[in-house]
Amino acid sequence: MKTKAVIFLNGVFPHTKVISANINTADYLIAADGAANLLKDIQITPDVIIGDLDSIEKNVLKYFLAKDVPVIKYTEQETTDFEKSLNFVLQTAIKDVIIFGFTSLRPDHSLNNFSVLKRYYKKLNIKFIDDTFIIEFIKKKVSFKYRKNRLISLLPFPGARGITTKGLRYSLNDESLSLGVREGTLNVATSENVTVSFKTGDLILFRKHFIGLR
Repeated sequence: MKTKAVIFLNGVFPHTKVISANINTADYLIAADGAANLLKDIQITPDVIIGDLDSIEKNVLKYFLAKDVPVIKYTEQETTDFEKSLNFVLQTAIKDVIIFGFTSLRPDHSLNNFSVLKRYYKKLNIKFIDDTFIIEFIKKKVSFKYRKNRLISLLPFPGARGITTKGLRYSLNDESLSLGVREGTLNVATSENVTVSFKTGDLILFRKHFIGLR
């Protein structure tokens, strides 16, 4: 049974070391439309291509069709290719999803991807991964092993209340964060064991994955 998927969006991919470290443990690779162009360049074959197909190059589409990669076209324009891919995952038994290429040269696209993530993070276990960070919405409480003196950031989206942390230099004790008022970025781990919890709202955690680093 497939339990973990990687969705490639048509944005900036991380280093191939980061990609390889994650797809080696993935059961299913999904290309969201134009992301297939980039996958062809780095010689990765997805298990399926999904989207309205307005960004994938014709020669790339022909290339993957020749490799028997299924292509699912959605004509509706109410959702992005990212959301189409997540809706596809929701129809399967997959619960854990990693997203590559979630940032691009279009800041509106990048920010919109975080908005989509907010809509789906309670339905799936979704992580954004780039060259430096694992980024995810916390589901009320998270505990994890980490490296001391390394960066951790908390970003309300747009607000979170009752936040309590353990193992961070700038600790929070039943406090609130809100965009435009007070954020929790640029914190530092003081312990190898870090815990973050909150009561209400939505809170994004940024932590380093250290892939390719000692």
